[in-house]
Amino acid sequence: MPLRPFQSRLVSLSTTLPLLLLLLSLVPSSPSAALAAEGPADQRPQDLFLDSAEAFLGGQDDAVDGSYEPGFELFDRDIIGRAAAGVTVLSKNERQALNLIPGGTACYVFQKSTIFAGNRRRRGLFGDDDDGHDNHHDGNDVTAPPPPPSNARMVYLSANTCLQPNHVSPSPMAPAPPQLRMYVSNSTQPGCLGAPANKTVIQTQTFDRGAAMIALEAEGDVYITIEAPKEAASDGFDGVYNFEVAASTDGFFHSYDTVGGQLLWMDSDSSSSLFVTRNLTAERTDTSRIMSAGPQFELFVVEKQISAVNGLLYSACGLRNNVALASKRLDDGAFNNGDMVRTKITTIGAGKLPKQQFYFDGLNSSTSYSAILYKPGNVTAAAGGGVVYIGTDFQTSAGTNCRVITDLEFCTEVQWAAPGNNVLNNSELARVYDDYARAMYANFDKVMMQIPCEAPPTQRYSLVKTCDDCRLAYRRWLCTVSIPRCEDFSKQNNFTVVRNAGQPFPNGTALPADLARPLKALPASNSSRNSFIDEHIAPGPYKEILPCADVCYEVVQSCPAAISFTCPLPNMVSFNASYGMREGFDDDVFRCNYPGEPRTRFTAAGAVLGRSGFSILGFVSFTLAMQLL
Repeated sequence: MPLRPFQSRLVSLSTTLPLLLLLLSLVPSSPSAALAAEGPADQRPQDLFLDSAEAFLGGQDDAVDGSYEPGFELFDRDIIGRAAAGVTVLSKNERQALNLIPGGTACYVFQKSTIFAGNRRRRGLFGDDDDGHDNHHDGNDVTAPPPPPSNARMVYLSANTCLQPNHVSPSPMAPAPPQLRMYVSNSTQPGCLGAPANKTVIQTQTFDRGAAMIALEAEGDVYITIEAPKEAASDGFDGVYNFEVAASTDGFFHSYDTVGGQLLWMDSDSSSSLFVTRNLTAERTDTSRIMSAGPQFELFVVEKQISAVNGLLYSACGLRNNVALASKRLDDGAFNNGDMVRTKITTIGAGKLPKQQFYFDGLNSSTSYSAILYKPGNVTAAAGGGVVYIGTDFQTSAGTNCRVITDLEFCTEVQWAAPGNNVLNNSELARVYDDYARAMYANFDKVMMQIPCEAPPTQRYSLVKTCDDCRLAYRRWLCTVSIPRCEDFSKQNNFTVVRNAGQPFPNGTALPADLARPLKALPASNSSRNSFIDEHIAPGPYKEILPCADVCYEVVQSCPAAISFTCPLPNMVSFNASYGMREGFDDDVFRCNYPGEPRTRFTAAGAVLGRSGFSILGFVSFTLAMQLL
């Protein structure tokens, strides 16, 4: 019976398999011995296997000198190899940490096989869509012609100092230790033997406040040397450096931003301070997602005179390891919220868009600090080490009768220091003010019940504004004038008004007679804006940062004339004791208080803070009488 095709293959296989097993049985049991005796000195194990396969299969057309040349990059001959002894191989987007004594060096290599991993074309044969560079656009190459084909690819190297030697002097003013140094070379000689001068040094960088970032185009292995300065062992320092280093072809694993402006200082008193980030999005459709995700930033507060920590201000791990006063994520994923530090996502403030708020307590009075914002990254991806933002400087006050309050239930937009005393803590003070403002608003609510708010649009008091707009504007005005923004009496500020000069401070002391006498003669300075403050809180003498006139004029603009709400105009006798003016959106002077207004000033801050586009000039034609609360 003739065999079918499938049966013929089985017969052929049954005949060939025993022959193959017989050949394998003749191979010596020690592969290394066989290679040493029978193969050229430079021949690789995979070459011998491929040569044997070619002989068995009858040869290949593309064989050269009896060896097989791979047509794909995975086994390309010039990228296969191991790092030299003493050299640590860096994987892409993975940090490596190490201790280093002063004068010591550590060597790393970012191998060519890792740099070009994922590139399926043979090097030197890039197409128009693959030139060896990253495909991330920076916005500047929209009209520029594509770069010429190249065998190079961008490599991003970064490192952070996590710990550094301590000065033997216990003084906080002791100098910071010298910074680490990074050397990058592309020497064909493997390893970092001896001083970096032995190699072809491409770039050298001394760490800047605990961080280093170097970007370069690489065609082969890239060697990185981290050197600890010898001076740290002889200048009164004790201990070792600890650092982490990472390499990537996607972007810097560690990075820092020196532009600033991401964190806004809202206000401070003698022991606490309040901050918010800029809006986390410009799209209202993203609000729900961001609010659900919760806090994403960490914040570190550093006393500026402690010089040792100042050498780590750009290092994420340096801040996390050395700064005690911090709002940061714990190992379980939650933030370390408590009485001293707390953070949350809020929509209070500019644009009603999400932003992260931080509250810190336990600070020292009359002290300069820097608040450093940090955005952690995904540790297994590009920028996995996160971004450290340049610090926002702020100061605490000397007096104790201005207290930062926030998170009020009724006056939700209050984020500033208000007149206080040494009896009520900040939370209790906030509740007292909030209850007072709510009670005052109840009277206004009764007036609004007389307004036909539910009438058809053509019968309402305005075709543009609604009763809800009126209620919001009045509530903002009421909270701003009922809870004045308090400035320490010792501060020199031309845009403040002295209040309550006739009352002693909470500790029983009073203003010197020669200073108090002329102030008591002025009705605006002898007492507070509201008698409630003097009677129920008794803060003593303080200075008030006046509300911005916009707060009052927005009520006139939004509410019906029937409620008879009026505001003073500039240059009226009592205007300067009641309201302040914003003179230009780009002004870097803090002139008056508007909800959401930070003490941090920026050029062109109007776009950031969401200031109203309302102009006082538009009300010149109105006849407005003065109304003081």
